[in-house]
Amino acid sequence: MKGERTTFTARSGLPRWGSIGLVALLGLGWSGCATQASLRYSPAAVAAMSPAAEVVRPFDAVRLGEKFVAEHPGTDFMVGSGDSMLPLYKDHTVVVTQRIAASALRAGMTVVYVGDSGRPVAHVLVKRTLDGWIAIGVGNAECDSTPVTESNLIGVVVKAFEPTISPLAALINESNLGSAVALMP
Repeated sequence: MKGERTTFTARSGLPRWGSIGLVALLGLGWSGCATQASLRYSPAAVAAMSPAAEVVRPFDAVRLGEKFVAEHPGTDFMVGSGDSMLPLYKDHTVVVTQRIAASALRAGMTVVYVGDSGRPVAHVLVKRTLDGWIAIGVGNAECDSTPVTESNLIGVVVKAFEPTISPLAALINESNLGSAVALMP
């Protein structure tokens, strides 16, 4: 999911991390993305390490992202664009990130980092290498060419809000219902 920056809780449960980590490693494959043919990952393992999106009304997604950021210092949010993270995150999902040290990253976490194009990208970590972390979109067949490093890491996804429909579609629907102006409170 490529994100456009609009404005910008880690789960606890250490006993769960051991089993989740094992499932994630087995699901993602030991070889990372070194050989695309052998890349295997489990969407269930990724979902266990990444927060599921809370489904909300179209205009509530951004509002809830702003509220979360206001209540949790060190967080920021972005509106995602694209389908590379399907089925985990749909287009227009608002993801909340929290800055963490690169040394705290683990395989299976969904992170946001600055990709080759200079734009934020939200993808899943697959394998740590000498150059940084290899990442991939859940819906992608190939890994990202830019490694995730301390210098391009924006943060780890800690919360997500998925609008029931695209905000643009909601505006069109509202205007078709006879509203002179579609309100975005």
